[in-house]
Amino acid sequence: MHLHEQDFLMRQIQFLTQLLQQIIFKKNQDKYQEAIEEIQNALTKLTKDHPKAFHQLDFEETLELFTKDKTFESELALAVADLLVEQGKLLYDESFKRSQKSMGQALILYKRSLKNPNASVPLDIEHKIKNLEKKVSANHLEQINNILN
Repeated sequence: MHLHEQDFLMRQIQFLTQLLQQIIFKKNQDKYQEAIEEIQNALTKLTKDHPKAFHQLDFEETLELFTKDKTFESELALAVADLLVEQGKLLYDESFKRSQKSMGQALILYKRSLKNPNASVPLDIEHKIKNLEKKVSANHLEQINNILN
């Protein structure tokens, strides 16, 4: 990866990390709709060059979005997965189907990142994975496991 590509990637990760902090702050202030809009705006930026919106991506397309030159960008995927988990929690009552999709997309990104031997993953990633496995539908879980195996 070229230096300017690494720099761009690091800026994206930093932006998403700061955004996650803002989302949690808004959620704690009961500003759920604002938090959802912030997440959706960030996800829209990620798929600006893709014909589908982020929530329309199937699980394989979600992984492909984070693969550049046959390299899976785990750190960026993890930052997005954290946002997707928050979105899933925020949408749970409003739209269970969208909540499930967000959590499924987060789960496949966490699991794929864990498989990357060069990735810097959070210490609690296995806990996050187990938690999501309990929340996503059996159908989503089966799809995800089939893709990754």
